[in-house]
Amino acid sequence: MKIAPSLLALAVGLLTLGVQAEETKPRFRVHTDTAPAARTPAKAPAAANPAAASSAPAAASAPAAKPAPAVSTGPSAKPAGAQRAPWDAAPVAASAVPAVYLAEWKKAKNRARCAPLALVGGEKTPGVSVRRANFSDGWAVAYDLPGQRSAYGVAGTGLDLDGKGYTFPNSMTFADGSSAHYGLSGGTGPGYIAYVEVAGQRCLYNVWADVGGQQRLEELLRSLRKVQTP
Repeated sequence: MKIAPSLLALAVGLLTLGVQAEETKPRFRVHTDTAPAARTPAKAPAAANPAAASSAPAAASAPAAKPAPAVSTGPSAKPAGAQRAPWDAAPVAASAVPAVYLAEWKKAKNRARCAPLALVGGEKTPGVSVRRANFSDGWAVAYDLPGQRSAYGVAGTGLDLDGKGYTFPNSMTFADGSSAHYGLSGGTGPGYIAYVEVAGQRCLYNVWADVGGQQRLEELLRSLRKVQTP
């Protein structure tokens, strides 16, 4: 039995479309495989509440809305506005900190926009020695411990604030608008570093702690004070 060429072409075309349809199905399943994972955290119990609420919709919907704002926004907002920045206190006298602070600040190109901040009491750590450190266009003071150079320190860097924020896992915000963002140096540690923005100053400050971990870095941040300048 002979098949007309037009019918043969139609059959081939339908066969080709069928093959293409079969090829597209696996690709489509790859994308839709994520749907079950998305459904799991979709809170089945929450979906059941509307059903239970059908008899009293107004009473059931109100309690569901109350816990969310109380948990998510309340606690995070209060500490941010309540904290006073350590450097918001009266500046300490130059004689109360190692002389290297003002000596380095006076030579820095950024001194007009980067007030000296000191780690008050940092020189009292047993065995510590205080020295200048190199920061291009800025100033820096480092603290060396026996067997550990630059164990901790502070710098007023030559970088201007750009307002883009930082991707550190930890942060402190203060009532005067200052902030500190910190985490492991280079993302891997073992040392910790903080990027500090001080209200009224236009430079980015760095505070680092290569010993003592996160707790030591936070202690250093709390010890920061402005220094009186001539």
